[in-house]
Amino acid sequence: MYQKKEKKKSIFKNKFGTIFKNIILILLAILISSQTIFANEKYSYEKAEALKPLINWNDYGTDAFTKAALENKPIFLLLTAPSWCYWCQVYESTDYLFNEDMIKEVNENFIPIYIDADIRQDLTRQYLEGGWPSTTILAPNGERIYGYSGPRPVENMITNLRGAINYVNENSFISSGQVKYDKKEIKIPSQNQITLIQNQFPLIILESYDKTYGGFGNGQKFPQPKTLNYALEQYQQTNNEKYLDLVENTLKNQYTNIDELHSNYNLFDPVEGGFHRYGTTRDWSPPHFEKMLYDNVELLKTYSNLQLINSQNPYVNEVVEKTNNYIIENYYDKENGGFYANSDVNGEDAYYGLKDRSSKEKSRIEKTKFTDWNSKAIIAYLQLYKNTNNQEYKVMAEKTLQLYLTEFDKDIYHAITEDKEKKVRGNLLDNSNLLLAFVESYDTLNNQIYLDKANQIAKQTINTLYDYNSGGFFERNSPDKKLYALGDNILLTKPMEENGIITYAFLKLYTQTNNDTYLDIAIKTLGNQIDSIGGLDRMYYFAKSTQYINENNLMNRYNQIVQTNKNNQLNELNKIPKDYWLNKLLNKQITPNKNPKFIQSTRGITKENISLIVYVIIAFLAGLLSFASPCTLPILPGFIAHSFNSSKQNIVGMTLSLFAGLSLIFVILGMSSTFIGNILKNELELFSQISGIFIIILGIFILSGRGFKQINLNNSSPTTYFSSFVFGSAMGISWTPCVGPILVTILLLASTAGSAYTGGLLLFMYALGLFLPMIFFALYLKKSKNSKIWKLFKGKMLIFKFKLFNKKIEFHVHTSTLVSGIIFILLGILIFSGGLLTINKYVGTTFLQNYLNSIEGVLLDFIQ
Repeated sequence: MYQKKEKKKSIFKNKFGTIFKNIILILLAILISSQTIFANEKYSYEKAEALKPLINWNDYGTDAFTKAALENKPIFLLLTAPSWCYWCQVYESTDYLFNEDMIKEVNENFIPIYIDADIRQDLTRQYLEGGWPSTTILAPNGERIYGYSGPRPVENMITNLRGAINYVNENSFISSGQVKYDKKEIKIPSQNQITLIQNQFPLIILESYDKTYGGFGNGQKFPQPKTLNYALEQYQQTNNEKYLDLVENTLKNQYTNIDELHSNYNLFDPVEGGFHRYGTTRDWSPPHFEKMLYDNVELLKTYSNLQLINSQNPYVNEVVEKTNNYIIENYYDKENGGFYANSDVNGEDAYYGLKDRSSKEKSRIEKTKFTDWNSKAIIAYLQLYKNTNNQEYKVMAEKTLQLYLTEFDKDIYHAITEDKEKKVRGNLLDNSNLLLAFVESYDTLNNQIYLDKANQIAKQTINTLYDYNSGGFFERNSPDKKLYALGDNILLTKPMEENGIITYAFLKLYTQTNNDTYLDIAIKTLGNQIDSIGGLDRMYYFAKSTQYINENNLMNRYNQIVQTNKNNQLNELNKIPKDYWLNKLLNKQITPNKNPKFIQSTRGITKENISLIVYVIIAFLAGLLSFASPCTLPILPGFIAHSFNSSKQNIVGMTLSLFAGLSLIFVILGMSSTFIGNILKNELELFSQISGIFIIILGIFILSGRGFKQINLNNSSPTTYFSSFVFGSAMGISWTPCVGPILVTILLLASTAGSAYTGGLLLFMYALGLFLPMIFFALYLKKSKNSKIWKLFKGKMLIFKFKLFNKKIEFHVHTSTLVSGIIFILLGILIFSGGLLTINKYVGTTFLQNYLNSIEGVLLDFIQ
C-alpha cells in the first residue's frame, strides 16, 4: 500500500507532470461546465416557438372540430404554457414532440390543436391532465380517448397515438352539441352553517400548516398567499400568536440567503426580488423558477400586512422592497397601465443561480395582460396604499382601473395582448375578479365611477352566468362561438373559487348600494356551494364571505327582505326572467323535433314534411353564406379563368358543368351511408391533394397546349364540358374542409335523415346555394350587350420571337391563357398544400366576414 502511494507521488513530482495534471483538470472543468450550460440552454421558449411551425397546428375552435369531423380524424390537443413552463419547453423540443416520427404521425393522422393555457384559461379545467404540459387525444366529436401530462418516451407516445387512430377508424362519432345541466333546488344556508364555515377555516389552516418548513402540506409547496393573509387577519382579531408564527416561519423558509443560491435556493429570489411559482420539495428547494404576476402581487400584499404588524421581522422589509421593485420594473406598464403576466425560467439555475447576472440576458417577460391577474394586482396595490399612504401605489391601481374602464366598455375579455388585441369573452374567472377589483376600489377610493362599473359588471354577469334555477354562477357562456367546439361555448359547471370571489363581491356591493338582488344572489350562491367548500386559497373568499355576513348581520337582513317580499306578495327574489337564456336553451334541447325524421311527400307542405322543407331552405341559405367565405377568394379567379377559356355562347354550359361536378361531390357526402360516401369522407385530405394535382396539371396544359405558331387560340379551346365537370368535382373536394361549421351541421342533419336520398337532397341544395352566384354571373356575361367586359376578360394574343440553335421561333400566347394557366397552377398548389385554410384564417377577421359569421351563428342556433 505504501509503495503504491510512493509511485503515484513520483509521477507528479516533476514539473511536467504537474503541468499535465493541471491541463487535464482544466479541460475536465471546461467539459463539465459546458455540459451544464448545454443542458440548461437546450430548452427555451424561443426554441419551442421556432419548432412550433413543424406541426400543422389549428387554433382551438369550431373550424378545427369541423375539420376533424369531415376528415374523421382524432384530435391531438396540446395544452401548454411555454412562456413560463420549463417542462413545456422540454416537451416542445426535438427530443419529444418535435421528434421526426412524432411530427409525421401527428401531421398525417391527427388534427393538431395548440392551446396557450394562459390565453385560454377557460379551457384549462376542461383539458388539464394533472400537470404541464398536458396532451389530450380526442375523437372527432370531442370525446376524450386518453391523455397524459409531461413528456413521455417517443416510442410510447407513437404506440398510443396509433391505438387512438384504430379506435377512431373502428367507431362512429356524432356530436350532439347539447349542454349538460344538473338542476338542483335553491338552497338557503342556515346561520349555523355560515358560522361553521367561518370557524372551520382557521382550524383547517392550523391543521394543514407545516411547522418545520412553513407553508402547507408535506410535498410540493405552493405559496398560498390568501391563506397566509387570512392567518394574519386571525392574529389581529384573536391575538393568537400561532397565526403570526405560521406566517413568519413560512417567510423564513421561503427566503433565500444570497450566499446559498446553489446549495439552498428557496422560493424568494434575493438578487432581483420576487417569488418563484412553487417549491418542488417540502423545504421549498429548489423552486420552479418561473415567476407569476398573481403570486407576486398577492405575496406582496400579505407580507406588506406582516410588515405593518411586525416591521422588526429580519426578512420582511427586504422581501417587500425587492418584490415591489421587481413587479414595478418588470411587470407594470407605466405608460398604459396594467401589469404583464410572468417571467420565463430562463435556463433555470444557469441564470437564477448567479449573484451577478449582468452578463446574462434577462428573463423574458410575457407582455399579455390577463384580467383576473390584473384584478388581483389592483387589490394588492390598493392594500399597499392603505398600509403606507404612498401615492405611487394609488396611481398604479387607478391607472390599471382606467385601462379596464377604457378597454372593456361592454364585454369583459380575458386577455389584452401586447399588440392590444382583446381575447376570449364570457368567463366567470374574469367577471368575478374584475367585479371584486372595482368593488374594493370604490371601498378604498370612494370614486363613483368605480361603483358604476361594478354595477355594470354585476348586471352583465347575472344576465349571462347566474343560475336562476339553482343558485350559483356557471363557468362559461361565451358569445365567441367560433372559439369553441359545437355547443362548447357554454359550460354549466360552477367552479368553487370563482363562486367564492363573486359571493364576496356581491355581499360588499350590497352594502354599497342596498340593492336587495345582490344580497339574494350572494346568499343563494353560498347555499349552492356550501356542501362542496374546501381547500385553502380556494376556500378563502367563502370564509371571508361568512365572516362578512356575520360582522354585518346580513342573514337577519336577508330574512327581513324575504319576509317583506312574501307579505307584499311581490315574490321578486324568486322570479325567473321569462327570457332566461338557460331555460330557453334547455327547452330547445328537449323539443321533439331536435333530430327530426325527414318524411318525403309528393303532396306539398304538410305537418309531417315541414321539417324537410325548412331544412332544405336552411341548407340553400347556408350555401349562399358559404360563398362569402374567404376560401372563395382564390377559387373564384379559378372559376373565371376556366370559364373564359370558352366562347361567350358556351359560358353558361361550362358553368353548369362545373356545378354538376361540384354538386355530385356534395351529394355523395350527403349520402354518407353509401360506400362511396364513406370513402370520400374518410379520405377527404387525400382526395383534396389529388384534386390539387389535377388542377396544377390542367394549368400546365392551358399554358403549354397552344403556345406555338400555327395554333389559333381563338378557334380552339382546351375547355370542354367534361373538363369543366372534372374541375367542378375538384373544387367540391377542395372547398369542403374550408367552408365552415355550418356544412358539418348540414352533414350531421343528413346523417340523421330517413334515407340516403334525403341526405343527398340537403347537400345538393347546399351546393346550389354555394354556386348560384356564379351561375348568375355567367348568365349576365352571356346576355350582356357590353362587349368591352367580355373583351377585357378575353384579352389579346401576344407573340414572342426568338432564336434557338440558329432557328427562328415564334411563341404565340394569349393573355387569357397566360393568366388562366398561372391562376390554375397557384390554385392547385393552394389546394394541395392546404393553403385555402390558411387564407380562411387570415381573411376571416374582416368586418364583412364577422358580419356573415354572426348570420351563420343564427342559422346554427336554429338548426341546433
